[in-house]
Amino acid sequence: MAEENKESVKKPTQRKTQSKPKVEEPTVDMNAMALQMQQMMQLMAQQQEMIMKLQQQNQQKEEIEEVVEEPKKESKVRKATQEDKGLTKQGLRRKYKNTDIYLTSVFHGSISFNGRNDSYSWSSYGDVQPVTVADLLEMSRFPKFLETPWLVLDDYENNEEVLEDVIACLGLEKMYRRLYILQELEKDINKVDMKELEQILRETPTLKIDVCTIAQNKIQSGELENYRLISEFEKLTGRMLNK
Repeated sequence: MAEENKESVKKPTQRKTQSKPKVEEPTVDMNAMALQMQQMMQLMAQQQEMIMKLQQQNQQKEEIEEVVEEPKKESKVRKATQEDKGLTKQGLRRKYKNTDIYLTSVFHGSISFNGRNDSYSWSSYGDVQPVTVADLLEMSRFPKFLETPWLVLDDYENNEEVLEDVIACLGLEKMYRRLYILQELEKDINKVDMKELEQILRETPTLKIDVCTIAQNKIQSGELENYRLISEFEKLTGRMLNK
């Protein structure tokens, strides 16, 4: 009986030893999770450090760019003021001393001019002749040639830079503005900016006769048929047009 009791006591102790591995399993998982979390924290710390470095680099670049850009802005302003002043006559002479400047006659008749370097003649309206820049500057002393004008810069033979430089240097902006508006009327009278035309006619009332003549010719040729536009031309020129 005593031996049976001993065996009965031993059995529960064996059961307890068998249950221990079941308790130890979650302990191993927790350690693994802790290790994984630690690795993740290290990775996040590295990423955060990289982000901080990139931000510092970007900030340094922006500071450098701001320092570099400031003098550029100043240089642009200086260039703009120089361009606004345009070329002087001496600068124009130096720049185009080896360049022919082409002039077209808009005078109904012949024109002649004796320059410092050569003599020139335009036989009729539309005739084109090249002149030197020195003789062009000499010609500008007589308003009838370039301001009335009897002669104009040829758009086809002269490049855009030459046109802009000569017009600005000789102060011919208003004259060419009037000239170009008349050319636009001849080209397509229906697309002319009427507000600009009104301003030009306000500044140069004598141009009303030319505008009225062009408008009347366009009506007769059938190019101007819009009654509202015809009325605007009548209002601007102060003359009745034959419809």
